[in-house]
Amino acid sequence: MPARHADVALTLYCLPYAGGNAATYRGWGALLGPRIECVALDLPGHGRLRATPALADWPALIDALLANLDPLPTRPFAFFGHSMGALVALELAHAIRERHGREPLWFGASACVAPRERELNDEHPSHWLACSTAEMVAELRRLGGTPDELLADAEFLDLALPALRADFHLCANQTRRARERSIRLGCPIWSFGGTDDSVSERNENLSAWRHETTGGFHQRMLEGGHFFVETAREQVIRDIAAALHAPAFATATHADEPAYPY
Repeated sequence: MPARHADVALTLYCLPYAGGNAATYRGWGALLGPRIECVALDLPGHGRLRATPALADWPALIDALLANLDPLPTRPFAFFGHSMGALVALELAHAIRERHGREPLWFGASACVAPRERELNDEHPSHWLACSTAEMVAELRRLGGTPDELLADAEFLDLALPALRADFHLCANQTRRARERSIRLGCPIWSFGGTDDSVSERNENLSAWRHETTGGFHQRMLEGGHFFVETAREQVIRDIAAALHAPAFATATHADEPAYPY
């Protein structure tokens, strides 16, 4: 039975990978526990918002997401983002801090190269918006997670590529924003990696997330490739639940109640 709204202690906002949508997080709420409300967000052009144009501009995207979150809940909140979703969550967290003076209680970055380890894209800033369909398909094949039959389906590509181009463009152009930012988050950051994911081949890709916070940092490796958020779904959820049920968070949310067990 879902928790009554009044019983919820914390809202966990979840952001999907490039080309993905909120359905990635379907069913997470039941596994996270009754005190955590899981709110999965769709970007314009994705999922429930697929009828709206995909956005390839960071300020416009963040404005759109904040409009969907208005008003913010008064209770504490946290973020989890997989791949591109971690970059979107980071930008959204900073925007909430700048505009509303509030910060997340916890931040999870999954299968995502940390901003400081991402290459600057000065020479070809619009590469993904202008590149060929063949190059887009090759990149999707490299990442995995998209069946070959879909990559060979012209109708599917016509529908999917506009949003994917926007997403890849955002990923390629987030680095400068992060490097120019002088203020870091103050919450703990957990960085999740897949043992068979190319992102994890350089440990610094994951460990450099520690530079995005003045709070604690924890790195967690899980079996699987880039989409371990789906193949190792239950373990990911257990880890998040353990982090959010830790005594420090229980004190911050409801000081008069004990922490949840792992």
